[in-house]
Amino acid sequence: MNETCVCAEYLKVPIVTGNHAPMGNMRDAILKSCELLASSPEKYMSVYRCRVCRTLWAEACYDSGMVMYDYLFPAPPTDDPVRWLHEEAEELPKS
Repeated sequence: MNETCVCAEYLKVPIVTGNHAPMGNMRDAILKSCELLASSPEKYMSVYRCRVCRTLWAEACYDSGMVMYDYLFPAPPTDDPVRWLHEEAEELPKS
């Protein structure tokens, strides 16, 4: 069975704020082909790698004031995504 991913579709437009990041069904579609590499409970963040295209995705939490949403954004290329998550990762600005 050949697995497919939707990463390229969501990477066509730069994701620079939490407001414009994939959430909900879009987030779920991306994570369908991803594996969890690490989580940071202190940062409320995780990092994933797509099994198909190898894109690194960071997951963070967007607080709308009434509801909290998990969203994804592309993590920078790195040889050590676990270290990046724990030492460098920051959530995107809200808007």
